[in-house]
Amino acid sequence: RGGMLIAPQDGGWQPLGPSALPHLPQEPAPAELSAEGIAKIKADFIATARRAQAIGIDAIELHGAHGYLLHEFLSPLANQRTDAYGGSFENRIRFVEEVFKGVREVFDGTLGIRLSGTDWVEGGWTIEETAELSDRIKAAGAQFVHISSGGVSPLQKIPVGPEYQVHLAKAVKARTGMPTMAVGLITEPAQAEGVLQRGDADLVALARAFLYNPRWGWHAAAALTGQVQASAQYWRCLPKEAASIFGPDARIGMR
Repeated sequence: RGGMLIAPQDGGWQPLGPSALPHLPQEPAPAELSAEGIAKIKADFIATARRAQAIGIDAIELHGAHGYLLHEFLSPLANQRTDAYGGSFENRIRFVEEVFKGVREVFDGTLGIRLSGTDWVEGGWTIEETAELSDRIKAAGAQFVHISSGGVSPLQKIPVGPEYQVHLAKAVKARTGMPTMAVGLITEPAQAEGVLQRGDADLVALARAFLYNPRWGWHAAAALTGQVQASAQYWRCLPKEAASIFGPDARIGMR
């Protein structure tokens, strides 16, 4: 029964949020987090980062986009608190900053955050606010920022099309100078390369394109005359025109 929240009486659980505002009118409203609840979740983020550090994880991306909890605190559409965590821009970003700084203190690897550049709703979170928060996160030790959009409101009006979010990443990169990742209907190798070569972003993320084509990286290397690493068992699989993508050491024997 995916697609909507399941009510507690039907086997679901009580969601939590910055304010008791349901995403859809027919869905159960989240319980508004208390100050103690906020502190516990922050401590949970930090404890998770400590475990990641202990087992040698190389990088962490905090998810502050798409209507998840961090994004909810940022957006005035979901956050209508009247305490230190709601209202003004400074208050709405407080939880995200505290979580990020707490994780940064205990994790030595690469650390960044994913943000929605805009809510695509009037009165919601904006690209200007995203750029300002990104600047502050950079000062707190972020090594990259990943810019997506939307997800917090069913009223969003998203102009979906190829590269429809790239301009948001470009704006954040121009403001912060921080390594910035673009995402969203970037599906072809030449298209992804164009985003990088124009300087709109420093990295490109793909998700559904890899679900459709798990060897997207190989095909991109072939199209762009690049190279990738692969186990020797795969060396025999390439067509002749793509034979160079595994590098000069990839040799095929007779058996």
